[in-house]
This record gives sequence, C-alpha cells and structure tokens, in this order.
Amino acid sequence: MKKLAAQPLYKQVIREVMAAVEAGEWQEDESLPSEMELGHRFGVSQGTVRKALDVLVAESVLYRRQGVGTFVAGMSDFLMRGRFALLTDPKGETPKIELLGCVRIHAGEQLAEILGLRRGAALWQVRRLLRVAGQIVGLEELLLPEANFPELEMRRIRELKGNLRELCWRDFGVRLQDGETRYRAVSAGSAEARLLQVELNEPLLQLVRLAKDFSGKPQVWSVAWLKTEQLAFEPSVAA
Repeated sequence: MKKLAAQPLYKQVIREVMAAVEAGEWQEDESLPSEMELGHRFGVSQGTVRKALDVLVAESVLYRRQGVGTFVAGMSDFLMRGRFALLTDPKGETPKIELLGCVRIHAGEQLAEILGLRRGAALWQVRRLLRVAGQIVGLEELLLPEANFPELEMRRIRELKGNLRELCWRDFGVRLQDGETRYRAVSAGSAEARLLQVELNEPLLQLVRLAKDFSGKPQVWSVAWLKTEQLAFEPSVAA
C-alpha cells in the first residue's frame, strides 16, 4: 500500500478497501479476507485494519456476522429490500420496480433547503411504481441534484433495474446511507390517485427519507406512497 504521509494509516486502509469494493474485487454479500490477511496485504497491523473496517461497517459499506466474518453490504435500496405481505403470510414478496420517468425540474425553497442547494437549482425527478404479483402497491418519487449526478439517463436506470442507490455508486462514486425513514398517514392527492389507480383522498401510507453520503451531505430526497389496505409493508433491516 502506497502511504500518504499526511493521512492516518487506518484512513489509507479505508481508501484501499473502498477501491477494491468499487472495482468489484469483493461482490455483494461476499466475505472479505481476515483482518490478519488484510494487514499483511496493506502492510499495517491487525488493529489498524479493524479500525478501518469499523468505520466502513458504521457507514454501511460492510457488515459483520458474529463469528463468521466481514462482508460487503448490498446496494439494494430501502423499498426494494422491503416486503409486502398479507397479515397471515410470514414471508411476503419484494416489489418489482416499474420506471415511469426521469425529468429535470427546479428546486423550490423547501427542497433547496433540505438538499443544501440554492433555490431554483436543477434536480432530477425520478418516478417509479412498485408492483407485487403485477398489482400496483406503491409510488415513489426521488429527487437528486443535477450537479451531483449529471447526465442521468433512463436507459442506465433501466439497466440497473431501477436501483438508484447502485447507480449513484457505480456511475458517480456516491455511496448512500439509508437514513431515517418517517412514516405518516396521508390522503391521496390527484397525482397519487391517478398513478396508483385509487380514489382521490384514499388513505395511503407515506414514507419520507433523506439519503446522505458518508460525509453527511444530502444527496437523495424521496417520498413514497403505499397502498396498505390489503398488503402490509415490512421494511428490511439494513445489513
């Protein structure tokens, strides 16, 4: 490992591990070599490796299985990991994604404040439907600053099956953390009613999230509306 004099050793290990993950040396859910092996590889102590891995676990790049090892965390986003199920069904199904569009809009005052932008800054608005067994169960709207994600294309989003979290990492080098999710009961507005094929003012479950990168910078604001009259939504615990 080429050492940078001004950078602590554990941060250099973080940089090297991140580079290896980005290059695909270790795939999603694949175990990393032992701390001893990584220490030998990078020319540092096992304690330095452990400190670096602790940081990457805290940032959701990696996860640990007690007594087994350290693994690469997946990049499926929050809703794609969740399940929709009947109350009597212990398993349920993960939703399929149907992309509706990706258009450029401009940030109003509230969105600009949330994302740390100037008012009127360009945003990408991505809309997608969630389906279970072919039936529409949800609608999600995601907003990303154009300055951070230039030339976002529907073709590329489709290639990754609607997984924006993976796209942000693969194409732009931005690894997202899940962030806190807020839930509340709302009534369907005209746009939600049309896209979800429900009656105006029908009760919906709304999920609001702000995903940040590892430095704490806001990157993606998302709002989802879910139909939960027949199917309950169960979020998955992040690895």
